[in-house]
Amino acid sequence: MSHSACFHCALPVDPRDTYFVDIDGQQQPVCCPGCKAVAELIRDTGMSNYYALRETPEPGVGRPADDAAEWQIYDSADMTAAFAEGDDATAEATIYVGGMYCAACSWLIETSMARVAGVESADINPVTHRLRVRWRRDEVGLGGVLATLANLGYDPQPLAPESAARPELLEQRAALKRLLVASLGMMQVMMFAIGLYAGDFQGMEPSMQRFLRWVSFAVTTPVVFYSARPFFTSAWRGLLARSPGMDLPVSIAVGSAYAGSIYATLTNATAVWYDSVVMFVFFLTLGRFLEMRARHRSIDRSVALSNVLPNTVTLVDGDDRRTIPSNQLVAGNVVLVRPGESIPADGVLVDGNTSVDEALLTGEATPKAKAPGDELVAGSINLDGVIRMQVETTGADTTLGTISRLSERARYARPAYVQLADRVASYIVIAILVVAAVVGTYWAIAAPDRAFVITLSVLVVTCPCALALATPAAFAAAGTRLAQLRLLVTNGNAIEVLARTRRILFDKTGTVTQGSPAIDSIEILDEGYAEQEVRQVAAALETVSTHPIARAFALPQNDRVATDQQVAVGRGVAGTIAGQEWRLGRADYVGADTDEGGIYLGFDGQAVARFQVSDQLREDSAKTIERLGELGLASGLISGDSVAAVEQTAVRLGIADYHADCSPEQKLDLIRSLQDSGEAVVMVGDGINDAPVLAGADASIALAHGAELAQTSADILLVGNTLMPVATAVDIARGTLRVVRQNLAWAIGYNSLALPLAALGYVPPWAAAIGMSASSLIVVLNALRINRFGAS
Repeated sequence: MSHSACFHCALPVDPRDTYFVDIDGQQQPVCCPGCKAVAELIRDTGMSNYYALRETPEPGVGRPADDAAEWQIYDSADMTAAFAEGDDATAEATIYVGGMYCAACSWLIETSMARVAGVESADINPVTHRLRVRWRRDEVGLGGVLATLANLGYDPQPLAPESAARPELLEQRAALKRLLVASLGMMQVMMFAIGLYAGDFQGMEPSMQRFLRWVSFAVTTPVVFYSARPFFTSAWRGLLARSPGMDLPVSIAVGSAYAGSIYATLTNATAVWYDSVVMFVFFLTLGRFLEMRARHRSIDRSVALSNVLPNTVTLVDGDDRRTIPSNQLVAGNVVLVRPGESIPADGVLVDGNTSVDEALLTGEATPKAKAPGDELVAGSINLDGVIRMQVETTGADTTLGTISRLSERARYARPAYVQLADRVASYIVIAILVVAAVVGTYWAIAAPDRAFVITLSVLVVTCPCALALATPAAFAAAGTRLAQLRLLVTNGNAIEVLARTRRILFDKTGTVTQGSPAIDSIEILDEGYAEQEVRQVAAALETVSTHPIARAFALPQNDRVATDQQVAVGRGVAGTIAGQEWRLGRADYVGADTDEGGIYLGFDGQAVARFQVSDQLREDSAKTIERLGELGLASGLISGDSVAAVEQTAVRLGIADYHADCSPEQKLDLIRSLQDSGEAVVMVGDGINDAPVLAGADASIALAHGAELAQTSADILLVGNTLMPVATAVDIARGTLRVVRQNLAWAIGYNSLALPLAALGYVPPWAAAIGMSASSLIVVLNALRINRFGAS
């Protein structure tokens, strides 16, 4: 084959294209991302001999459908910018994958995407059907990623980072149509079945029996080929991937019953099973539809966050006012916000006084008064006056955008329990098929006339849908509930750790305290310096620090400027001012002769001043510690502050285990010593300054807001100004594992009871369909109870 022709479909290759596929060690040219995806799928599934055995195709034969090739449009810069985030080298996007039905789909998608050149990571959430994929721009584009999914048989739809579009609704409408066809078909076929059953007892003309059978066939056919199509598609996809899914035994049962009924109709055999077929499909489709509706609820919070922003804003340019789309705002714009309107972006109030409602973001229902110079957060509601604000950040960079992005990331956090369920699903399906084959063989020998019906019942009744949904449904509901409480889970394993931990450690400043310290007093230790002078020096040094205490030293105006600033984490900050190297921090760091508590300022090992700084406890800190105690958890306090300050805080909170003067290394050593003794340790702290300590804990919770959200990497992010959600999270985590155990017990118990009954011939096919659907529905509904956990 000429190198100027596509290796897969033989169409000419545009010389400007650089699409190649590696087949048996040779780089072969292909004409488009569609052919590239198909060729790679053929190669990666071990069927490369197809190219060696085939005859040279006519040009275009084997090329993906035109709609698949059209994914190339998403490789354009404009389309990529609209749907992806990232930098010049890499991009990341969220894609809704229509047509997923079981855990095997997750495996196929992740495995296939991992084989696409340039794709760095691909994480699918089987509950919400959303794929988060990251790729290198110089090797593959968004169009190539979408084409790969399309050629696997799925319906991919890229989601804009700020989009409030609901492609799930399209899936829901399609499922509703299938359910409607199945329900109508079941009602009609059951009416005909009543006549056939009556004829078996009272006698019926052969011509009338044939008529009712053919009418039943006509009504059943669209049910099988339309309503049941998702089951067959999913089963075939699993077979191609060599990872059979839950729909394989169901598809075999439906297809066998339908084919057997057609054969019986043609040969005038004694029985047909059209009624069982439509009942299979109806109850399975009903269960799948209800499960889908429950699944879609897990993304409602993100949609609510997206919908809170206005579509248009009033831009103020001097005396000119005009309305523009909110997505055209840029930093520096001044916009007018009227009472009742939502703040369109993060910025600063420049004109007017008002109060705003930030309940959606922080959970605090009390309005906050705002005056010129105060910060405004996107998504909060302007309650009172007409105001003008200057935009600082827009879109995904705002606090609201960051929360939405973290919520999106949280949905892909798949705990070890869920990953284990995905891995064993295929083995369970294979075991079911083996059992069905054994049962069928036995009855074919013992009672051939009953073998077919009993084997159908075994295939349907043992479908492991409930078992596969038991864990992911519970963890998805837990993630949704925690997000409602302003707890964003970025590591799914954190839920499991929270459920089994018996010890939680808290940082002091900015965690159990409000993080708004103030200087109570200044003691001058060197008479050569005035109070105003040491205040200015300290303020200049602290400009580089992110520690909450730094806020106490901030001055609105300061003529002194520090250079060469260095932060010694847990000790203090140093810098050069007017050629002199100054230090601010702990006594031993500054070089003070004695340590009487407080924060020292000095140079050349000589203390010049001592500051006494205090910070108020959060309103619910004591209640949180008390609640954790009621849950059986021991609370500890670790801080780099002085012994006196830490002891005072610990006494007020009722914490007996406290550690002061701790460097980050000492905090980490403390955590490791507890872990060595067999404890699972949860650390709650400042997401930026305590990053190493948080990383060392079994699970970590960081309190962060505003711009700090994007800089944290804890397992759980707490958005807001209260600590009580920490205790609530523990309660919900324990309830989640309790629900998981209940779901697994139900699924295993149901299959253990139903299988022998079906194998012995006591469960008719229609009852098997009802039992399997009901089992799956019970598991989903039980998981949804988690949405009520933690309610006050």
